Amino acid sequence: MGSDKHWEVVGGAEKGGILVREGAELKAKELQPRLGVGAVVEQVGELHGERLCFRKVSGAGPESGWVSIRVKDKQLLKELSDEREHPESGKQEQGPLDLALAALALDSSSASGHRAVTKLDACLQEAAPDAPSELLLARGLLNWRLARFERAHADLQEAARTSTSAAPALLALLLCCSRFPDALALCDSLGEKDVHTLVEQWRSEAEKLSNLFFPCSREPCSKPKEIFDGIRQTDMLFHATDGTVLGLRLLLQHDNGQPRLDRPLVLVFHGEDENIDSFCEEGNFEPWRAAKVNLLIADFRGYGFSSGTASHYNLRTDGELICDALPKLLGEVAWPWPGGLALYGHSLGSRVACYLAAVRNSAFPSLVLETGWCGSYAPGAQPLPEPPQHTALATMGCNAAGDSRFGSRDLHMAAAAITRKARKLLAAPFAGIGANMSATAVATNVAHFCFMKGNEDFIQGFDGRVLILHGDVDHVVPSAHARRLHAAVSSASKRLVLAKGKRQDSLRGSTEYAEALYAFFNEADKK
Repeated sequence: MGSDKHWEVVGGAEKGGILVREGAELKAKELQPRLGVGAVVEQVGELHGERLCFRKVSGAGPESGWVSIRVKDKQLLKELSDEREHPESGKQEQGPLDLALAALALDSSSASGHRAVTKLDACLQEAAPDAPSELLLARGLLNWRLARFERAHADLQEAARTSTSAAPALLALLLCCSRFPDALALCDSLGEKDVHTLVEQWRSEAEKLSNLFFPCSREPCSKPKEIFDGIRQTDMLFHATDGTVLGLRLLLQHDNGQPRLDRPLVLVFHGEDENIDSFCEEGNFEPWRAAKVNLLIADFRGYGFSSGTASHYNLRTDGELICDALPKLLGEVAWPWPGGLALYGHSLGSRVACYLAAVRNSAFPSLVLETGWCGSYAPGAQPLPEPPQHTALATMGCNAAGDSRFGSRDLHMAAAAITRKARKLLAAPFAGIGANMSATAVATNVAHFCFMKGNEDFIQGFDGRVLILHGDVDHVVPSAHARRLHAAVSSASKRLVLAKGKRQDSLRGSTEYAEALYAFFNEADKK
């Protein structure tokens, strides 16, 4: 039977959370994963000495079990007072900064966090157009806490214009979201020159993952042409900020000679062994034609008719450059696009699609992931599912150290170093909203949300419609990736389709694939 007592996990950060057991005895069976730092649990029944039976309210970890409140002199759980969990019920009315501090200390899905954001919004509206920078800073940190990365960036960027204490928070967010060009531009003005070294270490390790890129160049078509009945192809080029040429291809559906501008335009980021021509193969394009959508296919650097060299360093930020270029690229066709925009990412391209779903949430109401990769740097996050050991693919991309084909140990170490720096950067912003904490205390308090982001972390706050497609016997990217991505999505409108007996190379030819795409783009009211 539940109680009115709620507890927050405050210890175990160095081990990825605290140990959970099946029973009250210390020799009882261990449950996996650990209960993550920041998780909020409800006490079930009476305490058994220093042992607590819980039911999870929010956060990472098992749904129920037994944990220790403290080990020796180290506190693992802290009881949440009624005032902290329900700040509006206190005898003395709390201000927005008090609400912000309370919500930041709770799990990202806690009711207090959402209430605090609502109250801060009201305060900011009342103070418009000159909202106090400390309120913007507080709301930015809260939005970050709630995985609303686009809103968090807007708030922190605006706060940093007028408050020196907000700029480090903006830098920390940029680092955690892998927006490295912007982070490097900001760090020098703050005197944080060590950021250059940390980013360069990450870049060096990321570029060693060349085994995930299989570029194949193509020449663009100088004039639009009809490639299938009613499908017109137009190739486009634009220059990135460093001079690299990035290529895109528009496949526009026509009906009786008229372009179907009323149908969605899907921004496509293909897989590691594809290029801009892949979707011009009739078998690959047919499900999209049947779904009555238009495609804008983007090539990575070194692929198709994009110049440069493919790299994880600029993979995601190139996606942002493409978004920024859309008004100019599509201006002669239609902009804003009448039928609305959607995102699609296949395999490697899922890293770009999930990233844009987070940092450009407002531009894309829909997201499709095909054979997507999961992944998270959150405290206590599980390793990425690997191909079965009995298959030849189990060693694909692995080196002598046994690194995953999806990443490496050294890359994770570089990411951890950036995470530690980001947490230290938040000491000044917390002081700016009235938190009397040491830098060490702040770093511990923000560990639940301040870390480099992976696909699971990016899509957590996406509030649009999501479709995840995967073959249930895929031996290249195991279907466990799709299940984890689906579990990470907080949107109420999400669907997971596991095509029976299909692998990565046979998924697109399946009935489940075609039917799911059609339903997603033509039956919007269905979840």
